[in-house]
Amino acid sequence: MNAQSLYRKAKAAPVLMFAALSAVAFHINAAPTVSGAVLGEDSSTLTIVGTGFGQKPQAAPILLDKLDTSYENGAVNSAYQILEHGDKVPTASESNFSIWAAGSSGAWESVRPAVTSSHQPRHDESKEHYFLRGQNSTLGNPVAHGGQTGWNTPTDDKQLYVSWWYKPKFPPQRYWRISPVSLTGEYIPGEPLNIGGIAKATFIGIDSDGQLNLAFNEKPPTTKELLGSTIVGIESGAKSLFPDQHISASSIGYESPGSQKYIRVWEDPAGKEGIRFSWTQMHQTIGTTVNWAEAPLQGGKWNHLELELDTQKGFARLHVNSKKLTEFSFDPALDREGKWSPTVALIGLEGKVGRLQESHLDDIYIDNTLQRVVLANAKSINDATHYEVQQPVKWDDQSITVIIHKGAIPDISAYYIFVFDDQGNPNKEGYPICGDCKLPPAKIDLSIE
Repeated sequence: MNAQSLYRKAKAAPVLMFAALSAVAFHINAAPTVSGAVLGEDSSTLTIVGTGFGQKPQAAPILLDKLDTSYENGAVNSAYQILEHGDKVPTASESNFSIWAAGSSGAWESVRPAVTSSHQPRHDESKEHYFLRGQNSTLGNPVAHGGQTGWNTPTDDKQLYVSWWYKPKFPPQRYWRISPVSLTGEYIPGEPLNIGGIAKATFIGIDSDGQLNLAFNEKPPTTKELLGSTIVGIESGAKSLFPDQHISASSIGYESPGSQKYIRVWEDPAGKEGIRFSWTQMHQTIGTTVNWAEAPLQGGKWNHLELELDTQKGFARLHVNSKKLTEFSFDPALDREGKWSPTVALIGLEGKVGRLQESHLDDIYIDNTLQRVVLANAKSINDATHYEVQQPVKWDDQSITVIIHKGAIPDISAYYIFVFDDQGNPNKEGYPICGDCKLPPAKIDLSIE
């Protein structure tokens, strides 16, 4: 070997070493990789193998509430199974076996969450789900995370993942109340409305305050454009004028959707210190950070909402119907170390406008890590239009076993497996589920003499 060759080899060595170290570092921080999956004998479980799943000290989520059956830290809680259609959901102060420590009550007893088995379920496996009435009907503070008060949370959980399915009868972001002005005739609930030829809406009804409730079909024009417009009922022929001022100015006026919360997350039971996060139909707030992202919820349809929160790194990531809605940063100093952990203070609908709203809630999944398994209807998670979060029962860095939650999946063999790591990153390419693949039978010890 000549001197020039030796020089080139010596010069290349550091580069190759750096490349090798970079590859190792990349592997450590890389997203999970799924290399195999096998269905259990009765196809109720799925074992997934691969790399980069990370360790998950407790495989099970903190809470998986299907109402039919609920799991708290992996253990079955059958408290709500005795509830029948129409029964109000008890809180921890009323029952030692309650799943939720808080819920709408008091003056709003009529809109307190109830059990329904008569409304259309989200999927065939669901026999019951939560039914919510009005503008302020919520569940809150999972006992599995905070004890009987809902606030005795573990100290310093830095992450929170929440997945839930929510169906409002009318899209909350388009729900308005207005006073009848120069009313002639009588509107028919459910009939279409023509508002000044510039907007269309659906008449919902008249609430106990005598206000007309309506939902715009699309994002309405500016309020200024609506003022004084004639509101015509297409079927009834009834007419009234859109008020020319907000109802706060007097007892007569209009009331826009305002702030309708889908979820609120708190650390401090008093809501004064630490994390205070809320997600409304129009924005998200945490500390002094306000992120303007409208959640495009569909009225009359089940919507899948997901929240990923990391208080150590200071970021929040939201998904609606399998698509990322928004991601934003906040000051990690908001987190109060040594005291609490962020928990679900309320989930459902908390607002002021939707007096005649009806909502449905099902399949609530809460955990203190972003690690999870989903089955999606596309090979790329970004192309998925539907996925279901699964129920893990075993988890280590190279193997996961889940109880299959089919949900609204029509054909499980057409779906793909995605494993999310503790940063919320899934495997780049979904792994197909083999409908014909089964675990081999258990080994039989056979002794021949």
